[in-house]
Amino acid sequence: MKLQKIGGFGSIVSAFLMVIFLVFLLVVFPRLGLVELSDWFDPVKGLDAGSASPTTFFLFNLEVILWSIAFILIVLALRERMQASAPNLMRIAVIGVSIACALWLAAGLIGIIGMPSIVSAQDASAFRAMMGVYFGMSTAGDFAMGWALLLIGWAALKTKGLPQMLSYFSVLSGVVMILDFVVHPLMLVSLMLGVVFCLWLGIVLLRSKS
Repeated sequence: MKLQKIGGFGSIVSAFLMVIFLVFLLVVFPRLGLVELSDWFDPVKGLDAGSASPTTFFLFNLEVILWSIAFILIVLALRERMQASAPNLMRIAVIGVSIACALWLAAGLIGIIGMPSIVSAQDASAFRAMMGVYFGMSTAGDFAMGWALLLIGWAALKTKGLPQMLSYFSVLSGVVMILDFVVHPLMLVSLMLGVVFCLWLGIVLLRSKS
């Protein structure tokens, strides 16, 4: 199967993963008492939620891992599409996505491997430390991905490798993702933009003949 098609399927899968991610954040976790960001760092609420539904946290972190794999496939397809006309921009974009996905992958594995033992021990200090590392890696990954999306949009505008509106949408998604570590509610906005962007991009890549 050509890389363009693989990237297209990866983009569609990524969009569905983001929808599920939003369901976790807006519906599932609030029912476990995790509504605000501060709730995640509260050992009482966090340990209680982890004890009440360990499967939920396992699935959430597994989704993060799958998400990181899907984005690698997407950026490889985009590099193949635009590398010839914008080699430097796409090279930096690939580096940015690689950094983001490595950080997300590490955060997901920390959540899967580290969380159960901390919850079973009810260790508040270890929980605070783990959540600090977890959110630090996740936020750094978002920041790196934001710059990658910005560069992808810039390269697409320069090479006309993607539809013009999709290229601008990539730039917008990147800017919002870069800023979400400063304004936390922007994370939800970036996820919603990401769903539209990935569905749109997936359709474009799957229809590609090259």
